[in-house]
Amino acid sequence: MKAINKIAVVLLIVMSLTKAVAGYQPSSWERQILAACLVLEAADQDEIGMRAVASVIRNRAGGQGKRILGVVKRPYAFSSLNSATTGKTGGSGYAIHVRKASRDRLWSSALRIVDDMYSASWRDVTYGADHYVRLDIDPKWARSMSETAVIGRHRFYSSN
Repeated sequence: MKAINKIAVVLLIVMSLTKAVAGYQPSSWERQILAACLVLEAADQDEIGMRAVASVIRNRAGGQGKRILGVVKRPYAFSSLNSATTGKTGGSGYAIHVRKASRDRLWSSALRIVDDMYSASWRDVTYGADHYVRLDIDPKWARSMSETAVIGRHRFYSSN
């Protein structure tokens, strides 16, 4: 009987974690914006580079699905989207970026990674990073952070 109770408790915990992490499902357009960010920031570093950028996005959102898109839309948060996040694309918003990214060979991979971001089984390849920078850049802000990983041509940091 004790074993059954332990199993029930474990199942309840897993179910509550799954609901907390995966409780929000993005719209098709949200998925495309997020995938565009991954492609434009790191497709040249293949799927692992895009997964690393996705980890940073998810970490900044605190693992809360409903906050993920807001992280990407924050002005100057991701340089590849700066013209959209600062309103410099006029009425076209993110459409220009989505159109460009959707032509990339890794577009379907980026969409799969976006779907994974909303799952409870997400694996953070950056070990908690919430910032990253190209390897050839040494910004002052990074000096006060802990380096967590080097993936592709990016160095990842945690501000915690």
